[in-house]
Amino acid sequence: MTREEFIQKSMWMGIGLPFLTSVIAACSKEVLEVPAFKTDFSGKVIVLGAGASGLAAGYLLQRYGVDFQVIEAGETFGGRVKRAQNFVDFPIDIGAEWIHASPSVLSDILDNPDLNASIDFIHYNPQTFAAAEDGYLQPHNYASNFYSEHKFKSTTWFGFFERFIVPEFENKIVYNQPIVEINHSGDKVILTSEDGTVYEADKVIVTAPIKVLRDEVIAFTPHLPQAKLDAIESISMGDGLKVFIEFEERFYPDLFVTGAFLSSLSGDDKIFYDAAFRKDSNAHVLGLFTINKPASAYTSLDSDQEIIDAILEELDQIFDGKASKHYKQHVVQNWSKEPYVRGSYSYTFENNQWDTVEAITKPVEGKLFFAGEALSIDNQATVHGACESGYSAVEKVLT
Repeated sequence: MTREEFIQKSMWMGIGLPFLTSVIAACSKEVLEVPAFKTDFSGKVIVLGAGASGLAAGYLLQRYGVDFQVIEAGETFGGRVKRAQNFVDFPIDIGAEWIHASPSVLSDILDNPDLNASIDFIHYNPQTFAAAEDGYLQPHNYASNFYSEHKFKSTTWFGFFERFIVPEFENKIVYNQPIVEINHSGDKVILTSEDGTVYEADKVIVTAPIKVLRDEVIAFTPHLPQAKLDAIESISMGDGLKVFIEFEERFYPDLFVTGAFLSSLSGDDKIFYDAAFRKDSNAHVLGLFTINKPASAYTSLDSDQEIIDAILEELDQIFDGKASKHYKQHVVQNWSKEPYVRGSYSYTFENNQWDTVEAITKPVEGKLFFAGEALSIDNQATVHGACESGYSAVEKVLT
């Protein structure tokens, strides 16, 4: 059961009920299916963005032998899938981290029975839970009985794409090309980058994060339909921050929150956790994952140093100064300051989710198509949901 499912079930049934574990069996994985179809498409496709959704789109376009390019604003692929490779003795996901489904979803993404893809996983079920309330730690270890999901053991989400997806079409990815205008007024779609480079295609798949679309970082000529703009505006995507701190010794539980335990989990997320949990590592690494309003208290600070100072001060108050005493090093990923991301991930929908997604994914004049983690109905705000959306967009383009 994922943490989100655990929260929902706990709130519905009353935390601490002994039969709460029975709900685990009722939680089934959403199946991701790569579409198969016939096509006679012979034009060129440009995929805007090399995050999970854009990479999945490129992977499927390559399978169908289509002429395409993936244009990425940053210097590498991945988007909100990002890795800290040399921080400690295991790679760390400083973006998307949990699998949030059965590990078999990775096979679903690849959809290749000939591929020998052996990947080791962690059964992620923290054993010690706590909440920092009224200045001291309150244990909530009962949560270990009914919360578990999966994480990578010796690789990362970035490593998964690096190993299995990107090599299929790496020569078709163009980096460091932020697109500032998409002109779809003529027979061809014309994309212009920040440095004036012009790209031309018959169809374009836009996978930019919702916040980038909301902030109108890309100018569309003519403007996107008002219904699509309204739908984009109605999806919330708040601030996002991940921090990892290495300590000389471990003094913290597997997972803890600040404030009342269940209300902290069920509101805007701010969670500290042992990032080395079952990693076969000698390092002591504490992770902080936070989004929305709790994240804003950190992301609004002027520098990474100010962020780490604030976090260490907070931890010192909870653990009697042990954080500063045993501090070794840190890595800060302020997703709100990333110019081509600008936040965490899609969170809530002001209106009906299905109607909102349908409005955004509806093609514009048969030339513009949209994909991304926000646009998966069954797996929204997950990496496999982003891939699913990318595959769906390709199917629309080619059929």
